[in-house]
Amino acid sequence: MKIGMYTTVGDRCGIAAYTQALVNALRLLPETEVEIVPITEGKQSRGHYLAIAERLNADDIDVVHVQHEHSFWGGILPGHSAYWEFRYLITKPIVLTAHTTYTAEEMLRYRTERRLLKKLAKWVLLRNHAWVDSVQVAPFVTAVTIVHTEEAKQQLVGRGADPKFIHVLPAGVPEVVAATTGGEAFRRRFGLEGYRLITIFGYTAPNKGYELTLKLLPSLPEDVKLVIAGGPRNAAMEPYFAQLVRAIESSGERHRVIVTGYLPDEEVAEAMAASTVVLAPHTEATGSYSVTIPLAYGKAVLASDLACFREIVGRIACLELFRSGDVEDCRRHLHRLLNDESRRATLERLAKEYAERYSWPRIAQQTRCIYEEAIQVYAPVYRRPYTLVGKRGPS
Repeated sequence: MKIGMYTTVGDRCGIAAYTQALVNALRLLPETEVEIVPITEGKQSRGHYLAIAERLNADDIDVVHVQHEHSFWGGILPGHSAYWEFRYLITKPIVLTAHTTYTAEEMLRYRTERRLLKKLAKWVLLRNHAWVDSVQVAPFVTAVTIVHTEEAKQQLVGRGADPKFIHVLPAGVPEVVAATTGGEAFRRRFGLEGYRLITIFGYTAPNKGYELTLKLLPSLPEDVKLVIAGGPRNAAMEPYFAQLVRAIESSGERHRVIVTGYLPDEEVAEAMAASTVVLAPHTEATGSYSVTIPLAYGKAVLASDLACFREIVGRIACLELFRSGDVEDCRRHLHRLLNDESRRATLERLAKEYAERYSWPRIAQQTRCIYEEAIQVYAPVYRRPYTLVGKRGPS
């Protein structure tokens, strides 16, 4: 079997890292070959997608696997996305991993919009049902789709997807790079000797919960510092990063916050080794590399009780959870973890257990089974999953 993997590539993308780990594990399986075809992010010309389709539709490709995130195609606004320009050109069996399954309303941040004219424009857009379907339904019902959580599957089924073609497959936990100095190099670099570190890992984004953490920081012991281990992923995220820096400067706790910027793998290892507790106080998430990395390193993690994190705990109780958005509840749990070495040790042990059970080699085996199913689904004698439940696509 040969897979055409259509994905972002490079060091500064969590989905690219996710895909590379999957590809590495797939290539270790018998009779499995993978060709990576890079996604050029943003809306591209028709000629660009014709060239991509020519490669993915080649005779030697058995199945195409698309890593889907709306920003890869130019965003969700009408006229901005080129996803369908690409999708209609693909004739091979197609598997899609849905990294975002939010509703159109959620992606527009309609409920929190305070600018009257902007809110009105969003309201009008949300009345365009064809556009709404093209964003939150159609990409996922025109492929055999992988999601990371049961909640995401139920969201898609609730919008009309056939549950037979939606597979729940959690993100694999990557192998780790050794921290050769046990975190001491990281501490020296940022002047953190003698401090306990609480760390939020990953690219800075509005859903990561930094603002909540800044609110509780004054109530933590003076020997505790906050490390924001990351920076903006691309130019589009720089305005939020600048906003976050301003929030830190005005918080009165600037002396207790370290923002590292992008860290290569070796420095991530040192940052994890130096951390006492890793935080994932996300306000929105359908899964997060910000959690799988600390689990891979066997760290005690405190996360908001979003569905994707509750599902991790449902598999193995390797996360401590607090009520999402609740500063007081987060403070209570964080104080407990900082002061209870036994509880941290239990979470660390369970994190390592989770990392072993959901390693990439195991996830790759399950993914290959989904490819085999997709090839059968797209065979002429089998129904194609091209339409909503109850409507037959062409045979």
